[in-house]
Amino acid sequence: MKKTIRHTAIQLRDDNRLRCSIVYGKVARFIPGMMGKIALVDDGCLIGYHIVNGNRERAFLFRTDMSGGIQKISGIYPKVMLLVATRSRFRTTTLLSLLQEFNEERIPLDAFPDHCFHLMNAMLEGRGCTEHTIRKLIQECQD
Repeated sequence: MKKTIRHTAIQLRDDNRLRCSIVYGKVARFIPGMMGKIALVDDGCLIGYHIVNGNRERAFLFRTDMSGGIQKISGIYPKVMLLVATRSRFRTTTLLSLLQEFNEERIPLDAFPDHCFHLMNAMLEGRGCTEHTIRKLIQECQD
């Protein structure tokens, strides 16, 4: 019996009103859509997603999970396992900067347990959290 590969569809946009992009993770392939390209991501991948709508910015870090996804994010189908969500420009910039740094340093975040990301989310939502503190958490998760 042939195994079916399942994908999560992620809407990508870049127009005057809305920009949606993948900032971390691997895309299996792209297909055309009515509002822009659609990225198809394999089940179980860790994805960073950035949305800019006017002056508002949000960023999400989630794991694609066809069988157990419980969180609906606009522009993504089906539901995913949400790990980190930012609600302010400052926190979004911090998360995006960290994801870029981890990507450049080739730190394999895909292998980290979900609880590390839940801790990162709590740290981002708290007051006085620095990038250094989050880097320290990621270092501990690596060990």
